[in-house]
Formats: sequence, structure tokens, C-alpha cells
Amino acid sequence: SALILADGTRVELNARTSLTAETDTAERRVRLASGEAFFTVSKDKSRPFIVETPAGSVRVTGTVFNVRTDTPADLEVTVVEGSVQVRADEPAAARSTESFALVAHDRLSAAGGILKKQVLSTGELDDALAWRRGLVVFDGVPLRDALARFAHYHGRGILLSPAADATNPHVSSQYSLDDLEGFLNSLQAPFGVRIDHESNGTIRVSLRNEP
Repeated sequence: SALILADGTRVELNARTSLTAETDTAERRVRLASGEAFFTVSKDKSRPFIVETPAGSVRVTGTVFNVRTDTPADLEVTVVEGSVQVRADEPAAARSTESFALVAHDRLSAAGGILKKQVLSTGELDDALAWRRGLVVFDGVPLRDALARFAHYHGRGILLSPAADATNPHVSSQYSLDDLEGFLNSLQAPFGVRIDHESNGTIRVSLRNEP
């Protein structure tokens, strides 16, 4: 879904995304509590546009960028146009105010206290924003992370057994985000896993020979 803020900024929201916005004479501020959003920010040098997340913040005056925060400790910022300043918050015991300057095609991710900055090709940038077309593209992504992406999107608990995780499976393909069952079924033959739907709604992914 998409919404237009009071200043003309356009925001596209992925599924299960929680966002609130406040605007005053000094600044424009939105709070992305959870989920993913694509921002096309109206240029206004006198009023910075700030996106706050539990894991850090993004500051701009006018640009096009994507922010994803699936858990309170994770943050991923991808820039399409312009430039942004990102401050990734460290755990409370060692909070950092260091900021990172990103320009078009840059992506900064913060997960588990580890910061990673990449420069994306045009194809990689398109893949990163595939959710806007209802798709997700994995390129050598650990299976546990791919399952977590679908779990967040569908609001479901998906558990990967330790034994299956220990085989270090990685996923490289394109999927429809809406097709959870299609995604799960596609894992069975390549990774030798079975899919069990438990009575509480949780989905368990384990090796076929596990009890």
C-alpha cells in the first residue's frame, strides 16, 4: 500500500509494516517500528526528513531510499537516488552515534551488532526492491534468513530444526512473497527437508530423516 505524507513525500509500505509520521516547522519525522518501506522524499533543505527505527535512524533532505527492520536489532537501508545519513544504534551497553553517508546504490545493513556496507549493481538494486512487485529474490541467502523473511511477511512462526540448519543450506531463487506454500514446497527436494504444519499454526522445517 502507498500513502502521501503532508509534505508530499510518498511512502510505499510492505506487508506487516507499522509506521507513524509527524511534521512540524523544523523537521519531518517518521517512526518505522517494524517492517519495510520505500520512501520518495520531497526535497526541503530547511526541514530534514528523519526515519527512526528501533535499530537506528536515517536522515535526509530529499531522496529515494528503502528501509527494512524486521526485528528491533536489524536495519537495512538501500539508496536509489540522492544521499542519506544512517546512524545504526549499537546495543544499549555500547551505544554508538557514528553515522554513515550513503549514496545511490549503497546498502548498509546492521544485524547482531555487525555493520556491512555494499555497493549494489543495478540488477542487485532491482532485486533488493523486488518486494514492490510482490517478489523476493534470494542470492545465496542462508535458509534460516529466507524463512525469517517469509515468516515476517506472513506473520507466521517458521522454525528450522538445528539438524537442518547444520547442513548450511543456502537459497538462490526468486519467489512470490504471497505464495508461502509454494516457497516451502520448493525447498523439500533440493534440501532434503520436510514441512510440518503444527496445530498451533507454527511451521516446522526439518530433515526428512529426523524423528
